[in-house]
Amino acid sequence: MPTRRELIYTLTFAGRGQLLHLDHTKGRKVAVVINGKTLLEYRYTPDRPKSYIHPLCLPDGKPVTLDAPKDHVHHRGLMVAWSEVNGIDFWGEVNPARHGQIVHQRFERLKAAAATADIVSINHWIAEGKLLLIERRTLRVVPADDGTWVDWITELKPAKDPVTLAAGQHVYNGLGVRVIPEMDGGRVLNSNGTATIEKSNGEAARWCAYTAAGASIAFFDHPANPRHPNAFFVMNKAFGYMSAAPTFREPFDLAPGQFIRFRWGVLAFAGDPRKESLDHRFEAWSKL
Repeated sequence: MPTRRELIYTLTFAGRGQLLHLDHTKGRKVAVVINGKTLLEYRYTPDRPKSYIHPLCLPDGKPVTLDAPKDHVHHRGLMVAWSEVNGIDFWGEVNPARHGQIVHQRFERLKAAAATADIVSINHWIAEGKLLLIERRTLRVVPADDGTWVDWITELKPAKDPVTLAAGQHVYNGLGVRVIPEMDGGRVLNSNGTATIEKSNGEAARWCAYTAAGASIAFFDHPANPRHPNAFFVMNKAFGYMSAAPTFREPFDLAPGQFIRFRWGVLAFAGDPRKESLDHRFEAWSKL
């Protein structure tokens, strides 16, 4: 039950035999629910250093993401973060470094309609009392027969001074996902047909999929993204992690008045990835 300071409200769309909800617990999270099963929760509570998705679930409601494991407490389900923004770490949380926070400001849009759910938020990237970046984050969630689909758009612009987005030695920056322990030690497949962790890590591709324990997560790099096709970071030991990593090899420099826009597709689905199917989904999505 919510406390007296919390308010839950529901936005509902009924169509094609489906009942789609956005359940918003103000100040804490927005859950996307279809026919009584949670597809994901978007968490933006102020006591966390960043806003993120957890859990991300298969259509049957099974979670595939992990939030704040003891080995890496800064791994927050499905998240966007960078470890070097003008030398400030917006990725880590408790490691020795100068840390920033990605702070939710407001929602521009919360809507369930036409069998899709839209979550549009404004985030401030703040460090040491200074606003470095303003982010407009758009999440479109689409329940589908073949999985749970999230269209994730992050638009970043400097608040005042020039900003450099860099990876340094942490090449996994960008959109990342930490998988549940059952999915550790998994396999990989990308759009080039690469099926080994060693070769796929750092390889430019249109999409990359991680799979284990009967579940898969695929990331898609939109053709409109800068430097498309971008590199992906992927690992399966000692745990499973994957990133769409546009600064894998070089940083982005943003001048005042400029902005950068990243668009990624995320598909969580049961079973193993199949190249033909994921190629088809990429082609259809890339034209939207």
